[in-house]
Amino acid sequence: MSSIQKSEYAYTRRGNARRLLSAIYQAGTLSRVQAADVTGVNIMTVGRIVEEMIGLGILQEREKERDSHVGRPPKYLSLSEEHLLCASMVLDRDMLRLGLVGPQGQIASSASTPLPAGDFVPERIIPWMADELARFLMERRDVSPRSTVGIVVPGILDIQRGEMVFAANLHWDHVPLLEILHKRLPEYEFIFENDVKAAAVAEYRFGGLGNCRNLVVLNISNGIGAAAIVDGELYRGRNNMAGEIGHIIINPAGKVCTCGKVGCLQTYLTPSALLSEARTVYPNITVQEMFTRFRKGDPFIKTLIHQLTEYISIAINLLANTYAPEVLILRGDLLQEGPVIRELVSDTYRNKLNWYMRDAFELRFEQMGRNSPLIGGGILALERELDRLCGIS
Repeated sequence: MSSIQKSEYAYTRRGNARRLLSAIYQAGTLSRVQAADVTGVNIMTVGRIVEEMIGLGILQEREKERDSHVGRPPKYLSLSEEHLLCASMVLDRDMLRLGLVGPQGQIASSASTPLPAGDFVPERIIPWMADELARFLMERRDVSPRSTVGIVVPGILDIQRGEMVFAANLHWDHVPLLEILHKRLPEYEFIFENDVKAAAVAEYRFGGLGNCRNLVVLNISNGIGAAAIVDGELYRGRNNMAGEIGHIIINPAGKVCTCGKVGCLQTYLTPSALLSEARTVYPNITVQEMFTRFRKGDPFIKTLIHQLTEYISIAINLLANTYAPEVLILRGDLLQEGPVIRELVSDTYRNKLNWYMRDAFELRFEQMGRNSPLIGGGILALERELDRLCGIS
């Protein structure tokens, strides 16, 4: 066999291995015959790849229980849970969250810690993040997590260079986060992702969406952002900027945003924006106290909450008309803390839509909860690991 033929054979084999692993990963379990049928790879090649992957601890093959005791039980392939745990780390303005995530989105272990007091500057926070990650992994070395770690942060990211281009809520720009992490933890590889995009990955994979291939997630939290999955793949847009709707200007005479512009959507939808408005009348009110006053019929708070739901409906309208998704998911701290907002939005969001969009998509609320960015980061790390194990990356 010539060197060119060997190279072509190796390329084909890597592609077949990745297709096989992807098919099993997507389905959860497949028999060898099913795997050959789904991937179009012949059964003998499937057998060779499966045996190699079982030897590496990537796949496991087990008999499936069945009601009948006649004949031999069928065997099914699945990813090896215990050998494919990947670490994930999520940074937001208040908390650092860490976890070990398995192939089916389960969190095998997790920890969270408040950010240290003092100046919130990259040269101080990122080394602290590295130390927390190293401690977390050291304490769990008995379970042997993979060497790729998902790093999830807010803002616009250059995922190729590992740079935080701009994160308005953190007041960070052009921060070489992965370079700093690599220097402190050279034994690990890192994959970089925006928090809303990571949440979208988790919801898409594990949120019970069936055959949905086109999805949009709207995040309403400390920042406002969106993420789209188009035909089963994350849509990034130019320079990974797709989904930054929090900084769409909807009122040129409105409030000043942390990005420096005036009237951004974010200035009307975040918990801090809501509290700022409420505290003009009730100086020390909390979010939960606002919802209590709403239930008691406080006219000022009722108007404020209804105004908030109007802006959420506007954001839904923007995303529905831009991406035409099958499913649009709302998530974020504000929706988790205030069930009344979910109820109001569900009842009124169609009022902002043109007739042709009103039944064109399904509105849902997140299924994965606050852990969705953590899960998404772990799953993206796992996909990088699978590529590496197949010799692709």
